Amino acid sequence: MKQERRKNLIVSRLQLKMIYHCLGLVLVVSIILSVLSFLLFSQGQLLSGLNQWLKIVIFVIVAVVLYSISYLRFVKLSNKIYGPIYRLAGYLKKLSDGIETGEIKFRKDDVIDGIQDVYNELCHSLTKTLHYDYNELVNTFSQIEDILDRMHHKTITEEELYKSLENICGRLADALDLTTDVIHRYKDE
Repeated sequence: MKQERRKNLIVSRLQLKMIYHCLGLVLVVSIILSVLSFLLFSQGQLLSGLNQWLKIVIFVIVAVVLYSISYLRFVKLSNKIYGPIYRLAGYLKKLSDGIETGEIKFRKDDVIDGIQDVYNELCHSLTKTLHYDYNELVNTFSQIEDILDRMHHKTITEEELYKSLENICGRLADALDLTTDVIHRYKDE
């Protein structure tokens, strides 16, 4: 399985676009340098009056300019890929530390499809679940304290105690179900 993944495209449209961009850039630089080399160093009459050192200097300058442009294009392309991953890692770190991050937004020309939507949905579900669970726990513990106080003061009947505990168990089960649903939804994907 791993072997096949390395040989085949993973995200066909975006990966193909990146590969064609890189190959095109390498091809254009190679063609320009080849033509320039032919023009400068061939035995023809075109540039035969130039000094050999001047020809080498011209070739080196053009090569450095072309490689600098290529480098800047590759940096821009890699930023479109690595930028969203870096941003996502920061958001996930904050989320794991319990800090609310809000929705993540990528630049319009970033090349990572779908991750923004998946993260935002996960964050929304976790936030909803955590807020629900927290509020439900606060209410449940408050109700349990009330029951214990009433038991201590002997002002609660067995029937009231049973119904109150049954209500608390039902609410805790609902909170657990909601949390389990969110966890399983992302675990199964």
